[in-house]
Amino acid sequence: MRGTGANDLDDFSKTAVYIPFNPSGTKGDDSEDGSDWDLRVVAYKDAWKKCLSRMQWIVLQLQHTSAKEIVVEVRTSYRDTLPGLPHPEIPVVSVINPAMGSSFSKNITDQLDGHHGCSLIQLYPGDFPNLVTGMRSIISGFVQKTEVPQQVKHKGGTALASYDIKLLAAWYEAWARSINFRPNLVIVLHDFEQLDPLIMQDVFDICSQVPQLPIVFLLSMTHPLSNYLNITYPRSTLSLLRVRTFTTLTGQHILNEVLLKTFFDLDFRPAVMIGPSTIQYLQEYFSRYHSSVDTIFTIIQLAYMKHFATEPLAIIANSTPSADLLEQHGLVESLQASLSRQKDGDVNMDSSSSLDALLAAIDDARARFQMSMHKKRIALRIILLARALLQHQGHSGVSLSTRESKKTAVDVMTDVLQGREEQDFVEKILNVVCDLNADDLEELLEGVYQYLTEADYPSRYIKLRTDLVTMRGSLKDMEGDALSDIAADVADWIEAIFQEGLMKLEDNALWEAWYTGLSPFPRELLNPSIRASLMAGLLRPFEFQDDFAEQVTNENGAKSIAELPDTSILFKRYLDSGKMINVYDWFESFKSVLDTQDELIRTRAVGSASPKKGKGKAKGAAAEAERDDDKWNVEVQARFIRALHELDYLGFIKHTGRKADHVQRTVFDIDDPE
Repeated sequence: MRGTGANDLDDFSKTAVYIPFNPSGTKGDDSEDGSDWDLRVVAYKDAWKKCLSRMQWIVLQLQHTSAKEIVVEVRTSYRDTLPGLPHPEIPVVSVINPAMGSSFSKNITDQLDGHHGCSLIQLYPGDFPNLVTGMRSIISGFVQKTEVPQQVKHKGGTALASYDIKLLAAWYEAWARSINFRPNLVIVLHDFEQLDPLIMQDVFDICSQVPQLPIVFLLSMTHPLSNYLNITYPRSTLSLLRVRTFTTLTGQHILNEVLLKTFFDLDFRPAVMIGPSTIQYLQEYFSRYHSSVDTIFTIIQLAYMKHFATEPLAIIANSTPSADLLEQHGLVESLQASLSRQKDGDVNMDSSSSLDALLAAIDDARARFQMSMHKKRIALRIILLARALLQHQGHSGVSLSTRESKKTAVDVMTDVLQGREEQDFVEKILNVVCDLNADDLEELLEGVYQYLTEADYPSRYIKLRTDLVTMRGSLKDMEGDALSDIAADVADWIEAIFQEGLMKLEDNALWEAWYTGLSPFPRELLNPSIRASLMAGLLRPFEFQDDFAEQVTNENGAKSIAELPDTSILFKRYLDSGKMINVYDWFESFKSVLDTQDELIRTRAVGSASPKKGKGKAKGAAAEAERDDDKWNVEVQARFIRALHELDYLGFIKHTGRKADHVQRTVFDIDDPE
């Protein structure tokens, strides 16, 4: 039971009291870089919202094809049934979705639920603790979801049980007559792998006994095995089902599409460009630990959060603030200093420059950075497009991977961002282009031209398209050496575009605002070491909480055990014990530390009374410092029980039951700094 505060401590009728945390003050409000924190938070929200919306749109496009096929299969499950079957089969649509996450399932259910030909319910493993409850969940889900026809009066004792499948059959017949239509009854089972196979065998068997019910099971699974049903369920159950399996896009293809269309698309410019270290960590975590869309979103969001939290210039990522705002938050000097360090002399700031010139320099730096990034996007897109077209034509030798190294499109992205000129796969592509015949060469030029034409703002690519038209025009009736010369010109054109995109983004002024660069990804935020964090918090609590009203310090500056919180004190004594801990001895050692702690506090309370202000006040302080032993013993016991419960909750002790006054230690080999 929760109480209202410390006043409830005296109420013996309450078994537990909730005391909300009320800090004396918030540290960090007056920090040096805290003045522009609100601006950076607003800038982060705008930048992340733009990036997230783009990624969600990309994922939705990737989901569209698979979702459409699944929806059509569910809607038409009872249209083309095979004649002559020994018994009716229940349509089962198995959706294996290890990467797309819950958004894919929601996309499917929204389309089905909004269609007049389907009545849909969604059930979870918690709805199937046993067969009776599971059948009741299915039947009540449909009956309560859909408008029930006019009730028919029955004689007493003739009503069907709520878990009887015949109740659903009777309800469905009445409902179908009322709407003059027979929609499919779609049962969506989320996390199907977690359902008890024995229960589901009985559910499938019961549903197969009523062939007049057009039931369709939609199984949502994250298990990567496509034959999960064949492995888990017996042949007798599978013979009752007509299974159709669909697998969503998985693996590297999803990561490539999201990164390419978010950060390397000609039609989209994110406010902040992530650097090579973030992309490399994203690929490593995605391929090794968790290949899901949520992983991509989380890692990119953490990179954005770190960028705006650690980079003061990030406030100009989206737009240029007003001059008054820059002056108010003291950002003029930092912007001028950053501009003065850039290599390009066209944008030069000194102490006498006006604020208007500073704002113009920021806008110019943003335009230059975006132009540099745009060149990288064109270089990457054209080289990958040329590779795809050559592979489509059947040319070998243009693979990213070799026997020595396995390179992916993500590796190419990081190479382009870092400006690495040694690209073996680029050389292979150029060599293949030089050997193309006239038809393949024309198809290559046509593909690149079409891509640039379909991009937004095609006027940006007039020069590139003009070059393509010129080279295509010179292909007519060319053979032999003349054709080889044109093919070499095309290869040189592709190489020139690629080389132009290798300029480092760090060479631009104010690049820190729009680019995370080589800043390492904060991997400890995504995958922290929980055990190490617990140990550090218990052994060195002052490194995590350093705002205390009263502190007693040793001569060497280290904290004594008497200064630690109760849980840390008890944990210190925990480390001094053996495998089995006598609770009474543990309490006595804990009490001895608290007695020392109390003496230090009372001694300081007496010493703080100044003798210059009269002996009466000093005597009063001494009287207040005296303690009631009975109350003190009760307080020590309560503090011991609370600390013991916290260690028990964290899993440091185990109750064996062999000895009532002993507990077993569960953690050993801890490096205590003392």
